[in-house]
Amino acid sequence: MVSLADNLLEEQTLRTDWFQRLGLRFDPYVHLEASSDPHLSEYTVNLDIFRTAWDAAPAIIFAPPGGGKTATRVAVTRTCWYDIGGTYPFPLPYNLGAAPLTGKPPTADQHLHLLLEAGTCALLTGLAFRPERLLRASSAEIRAIVGMLRAGLPGPLNYYLDVLRETGTPAGLTPILERTYALIAPPPQDALHHFCGVLETTNADAARGQPEELFRLFVDLVTGALGFSHILILIDGIDAIYENQAENRLALQWVDDLFDYSKTWSGWKVFIKLFAPDMIEPHITDYLSTHITTDFIARIVWNADLLVELLRKRIFAASDGRFESLDAISTPALADVEWQIVDEITPLPRVALQVTRRALLNYAARTNEGQLDEDDIRQAIAWYQLHAARLQGSAPRA
Repeated sequence: MVSLADNLLEEQTLRTDWFQRLGLRFDPYVHLEASSDPHLSEYTVNLDIFRTAWDAAPAIIFAPPGGGKTATRVAVTRTCWYDIGGTYPFPLPYNLGAAPLTGKPPTADQHLHLLLEAGTCALLTGLAFRPERLLRASSAEIRAIVGMLRAGLPGPLNYYLDVLRETGTPAGLTPILERTYALIAPPPQDALHHFCGVLETTNADAARGQPEELFRLFVDLVTGALGFSHILILIDGIDAIYENQAENRLALQWVDDLFDYSKTWSGWKVFIKLFAPDMIEPHITDYLSTHITTDFIARIVWNADLLVELLRKRIFAASDGRFESLDAISTPALADVEWQIVDEITPLPRVALQVTRRALLNYAARTNEGQLDEDDIRQAIAWYQLHAARLQGSAPRA
């Protein structure tokens, strides 16, 4: 049972000046949900899986809960928009957990409608961060893009342009359209206002057509006028659906229509990337082997070396490269802090982050002076051992 004291400590928000006193510009372990971490691109690891998620080929990527599925998806999303030079794919995040709560999987047409909405939300947010990608298109291409945005966005285009003007930053759109598009290096305000003016004054009605026609038009604009090499449909959230949690063999029903499109979409330069929990793997691979080859099935596998790298990259980023390990803020008697933590836990990144942050919380609760010590680590590991089942999550029924 989790005590009130445990909950209060676990939920504690440490003050920015506490980290600054340590020589850190932010809390490197606080974001357990990758989509909310603005610094994720600074410490991404596991590059083999990253390449699988990036390549122009369909793929299913399995991992245990807390095993890095969302982190990989978000890292791919943000890297695709790094700048407008070179050849990059367009990332289309499709969160099945955000589909309408009907208790039933979407039909093929409903999937296409939801994909168009997710695609236009992502496109407007990305273009707001990188307006030069839109502005280099021809007038006719911009009219077509505006027509597509009007057709696919969940609200009026002008509403979102007003949000951009009022907030003065593309980050104003991320909470309401696509939160994984928290990109670095936003444009100057004058460039953002020019972008809004171009979209607002472009005379174009909403594009019309059947769901498949509209989605094909969206694909053509993204890979043609906007110059992306291909489209990655990054499917996540299949384990967030209640019915799939209760009986994970049902998860197949949420993706089979999508994979029916896989061969056709590959000809359009559109590739499905399904991020799925490992407990549904037996139920999904047999069916999907008739749609994509087993060569495109990958697994995110964590070992001690990768987890230590993950923890150390975070302290390195937060310290602007001054510290390579938590050893730098620890007592002389405490060495290889990351290894001491990783050696005692299940090899999952979410667990590693929780236990490491717990050690910092112990340290902060103990003193405003001094350094991280052995008792802080020992208490964090003891807390993990007491609550391991809750931290690792419970598996659904087979």
